[in-house]
Amino acid sequence: MPPQRSSKNTSFFSVLIWIILAAVCIQGYLLLSRSAKQQAGPSAKPAATAPAGKPRQFFRLPDFRKKPAPPVEKAKPQPIEGGALNGRLTVVIDDWGYNRSHCKLMADIPAPLGIAVLPHLPFSNDIVQCALENGKEPMLHLPLEPHNMREAFEADYLLTTKMSPSVVKKQLAKILKEMPGVVGVNNHTGSQGTEDEALMTLILAELKRRGLFFLDSFTSDRSQCGVAARKLKMRIARRDVFLDNRNEREAIESEFASAARIAKRQGHALIIGHDRALTLQIIKEQVKKLQAQGYEFIGVQEYIRQYEYPGN
Repeated sequence: MPPQRSSKNTSFFSVLIWIILAAVCIQGYLLLSRSAKQQAGPSAKPAATAPAGKPRQFFRLPDFRKKPAPPVEKAKPQPIEGGALNGRLTVVIDDWGYNRSHCKLMADIPAPLGIAVLPHLPFSNDIVQCALENGKEPMLHLPLEPHNMREAFEADYLLTTKMSPSVVKKQLAKILKEMPGVVGVNNHTGSQGTEDEALMTLILAELKRRGLFFLDSFTSDRSQCGVAARKLKMRIARRDVFLDNRNEREAIESEFASAARIAKRQGHALIIGHDRALTLQIIKEQVKKLQAQGYEFIGVQEYIRQYEYPGN
């Protein structure tokens, strides 16, 4: 019968085996950890700290913010066809107020115009309004005393040399009140009235006080308008050409050619015509023709500002 081992010896061997297994496991773990560190290579150095105050930049993002648009260059004035400026012309059309049928013809003329309206006529205020609506300059066509009475005028319609200063001022004030919107005045007839320095000084003083301009229609070569204006230190203008003393196309076109020659010679010319269908049609044609030839058309107020009557 073989000898039997005691239970004490069995327990000792079991503990010893567990201790050996534990040691093997610990040793294996240590070996694996060392191998992993060697494969990873030398340890990385800590990243350098960015200098104080300067944020660290990795790459620049594109700037998608809306940038202000570049300034728009203003359009330059177009040069006059044919080269340099040949001269400046101003056109005034007299005797409006008898009807309003020509308002459309006035509006179709592509230039500034002086529209001289007679007082106390059926359509005087309608024409003033038509002129304002179409960018023209409404004027009072003031009736003054002529040497020869060729028209039948109602009482006190004309300002005359025989009127007292108080009556002249009262009559002028009444007419201007009835025609609101006018910006200036020129004379209707008035060959005798404009020759009277006292009368013209009185009239021009009232116009200057009211801020209205004056154009001498120059119905007399002995006109004293320039003398009166000089005394008052007031700028005025004077007519150079009458277009339609003969109401014929050839004659009107010939007067336009004369005005163009004057403007080319002295730099400017002032033209007066009348409220007639033929005259208005030819003005429209001549404005386009002369603009293409290097002439500029300007308003009456601008004309007076630039070209004071030399008699002043």
